Amino acid sequence: MTLLYLNGAFIDDKTPLISHKDCGFTTGIGIFDSMLAIDGVLQNGLDHFDRIRHDSRIVIGQRPSFDYDHFSSICAKLMAENNCGAGFTRIRTTVTGGMVNTPLEEATNLTILIDAAPCRPPSETPIACAIIYDFPRVAGCVLENCKRLDYSRSYNARRAAKTMGAEEAIMINTNGNIACGATSNIFIEEHGTLITPPLSDGVLAGVTRKNIINQRKVREESISIDRLRSADKAYLTNSFIGLRPIQIIEK
Repeated sequence: MTLLYLNGAFIDDKTPLISHKDCGFTTGIGIFDSMLAIDGVLQNGLDHFDRIRHDSRIVIGQRPSFDYDHFSSICAKLMAENNCGAGFTRIRTTVTGGMVNTPLEEATNLTILIDAAPCRPPSETPIACAIIYDFPRVAGCVLENCKRLDYSRSYNARRAAKTMGAEEAIMINTNGNIACGATSNIFIEEHGTLITPPLSDGVLAGVTRKNIINQRKVREESISIDRLRSADKAYLTNSFIGLRPIQIIEK
């Protein structure tokens, strides 16, 4: 049995979770966050919590009412009860607009689900990536900066990349520039300087991306496909892979 947190209560994973009226299930109105914990310690926990609240406000129109101390105590209990306090753990938080009667009815009562499960430690081997031209991300759209439940674009880009023998998809935007990976942000290195696309290029506002920008000399500039190909080095990053080098697979 796995313990979950749902709307203020801890329940087992055999308990029915989804209402047929939940707008996260019916129309994808919701957000999620995946956070790493190592030996029971949340990695960048406050940053992830802030993103949950920010993305909920942008996508749903309201945000969870609990504070960070309450959130972190929920995560600690889930790790302890699910025997994943040691090693690497993935903690996923899902927030939807809750139950509505019509498809575009304004959400008023959030559904909040949190779970914790073991995950693999990061690898240091380069990630094989393919540039996918279909399913472009929308430049200038603030929703693209949020981790929304609708992952259909990333899902199909990843599927296309795998048919080319790649592990990850590099997605372009509606301007034809590089945006990000299907589940990651992208950095290139030129003459010792890291460069990453700005959020206005339809980029997911990743927690690790933000921290790398704050900690290192990084320029935010649009990256063309040719510029990616000619970069000295290129990396993907997210909360579970760190800053990992990539290898581009061409058609």
